[in-house]
Amino acid sequence: MIPAFGFNQVRSTPLRLTFLLLTIFAMAALACLAVAFEVTRTSIDAALAAELQQTINEYRGIQDGDDLRERLAEAAAKTDPDIRILFYVPDQGTAVSNVASFPPVSGVTIVADNSIRAKSGSVSDSYLALSARVGAGHLIVAQSREQVEEMGEIFLAVLFIGLLPALVIAGLAGLWVAKGARIKIDAIQHTLLELKSGTLSARLEGVEGRSDDLSGIGQEVNRMARAQEALVASIRQVSSDIAHDLKTPIQRVAVVLEQVMNKTTLTEGQEVLLSRAIGETERIVQTFQSLLQLAQIEGGAVRDRLHPVNLVEVSRDVVDFLEVEAEERGFALSLRVQPNVVACIKGDRHLLSQLIGNLVQNALTHVPKGGPVVVEVTGRGNETVLTVSDHGPGIPEKERGKVLQRLYRLDQSRTTEGNGLGLSLVSAISDLHGARLTLEDNMPGLRVRIIFPAVDPA
Repeated sequence: MIPAFGFNQVRSTPLRLTFLLLTIFAMAALACLAVAFEVTRTSIDAALAAELQQTINEYRGIQDGDDLRERLAEAAAKTDPDIRILFYVPDQGTAVSNVASFPPVSGVTIVADNSIRAKSGSVSDSYLALSARVGAGHLIVAQSREQVEEMGEIFLAVLFIGLLPALVIAGLAGLWVAKGARIKIDAIQHTLLELKSGTLSARLEGVEGRSDDLSGIGQEVNRMARAQEALVASIRQVSSDIAHDLKTPIQRVAVVLEQVMNKTTLTEGQEVLLSRAIGETERIVQTFQSLLQLAQIEGGAVRDRLHPVNLVEVSRDVVDFLEVEAEERGFALSLRVQPNVVACIKGDRHLLSQLIGNLVQNALTHVPKGGPVVVEVTGRGNETVLTVSDHGPGIPEKERGKVLQRLYRLDQSRTTEGNGLGLSLVSAISDLHGARLTLEDNMPGLRVRIIFPAVDPA
């Protein structure tokens, strides 16, 4: 089943790209608005400063002190302090102003309303003030920056009414595009997992004839899957044909050898040689039988036989069956079960028995001095864990991947019984059941851990 798209999939590449592009767009838009506001504000303040300078120059042109005071008093009386403030402090005498107080300034300065005390009414939020020596005193002319404040409100309106809806629309569009890309990526991932699990017939649907990049990747995945399916089918067919064609003649040879053994008179040496020949033919038949079984498992021919199975019961049956043989060979075979473990998995009882039996037989064969062999069933979250461990020589870490290959045997194992297919069958059965197989160091010995997805026994 393809995973559903969710907004919590923040690790999704399409979603991350959407958020990244939205962030870049928002930052670029904010930067443009900020630059535009700053340029406009600077232009307005420059125009106001030029106007203030012109006003001061006009008053500087009045040479007579009394006339200057009279003109300033007349202007102060007529000028609304909410628009312009005149504040003249002569060296001697009282100040001429249309406000009660104004802070001292130097050059062109922005003055906030909280530092100005009006005679009556209110004043503007901020002023651009210019101070200069005029006649026998200091003159401060301040012009309201109401234009700048209004411009700031306009820019905020543009931000909230224009930019934010645009971001919301772009975000929704981006999420829609990301959802489509996420669905395609999930489909590709799902198909690859199906191919990895052995379902070589898995294909991506709806990608043929499309020219976008993800559809192109999907088309390549389909082409790869078709080629892989054809190659594996060819290899399996050749292996199966060889195993099948040779199995019957070898079985006939074994029958003939049995007849020679039972119906003719042989010397003691001849009997020994004939027994060895019969044993070797039996090993060859077993090898071909294992190869045929591997081909069936890897081909998915037994997948429809998977049903809910209690792994504890299967493990107990195998341990009970092999316990006597293990004891005769100097081993202490035991089963450990975690209390209240959820041991129900989806599987094939016969194949699971063979899996556990192969692991136990592997320990009995390759541990030379006997000792404990433990089969353990535990739970971990929504998974069921099967572990088989021994105290033998173990498997070197660099060889652990190789021993799962067909017919591969370690150097120290070449003198023992076996055909190099036991762990290959274990690996194939694990893959068929959707389980994860790991080979670990038991210090000393080998620990084989197989993690199955648990299922509801109902």
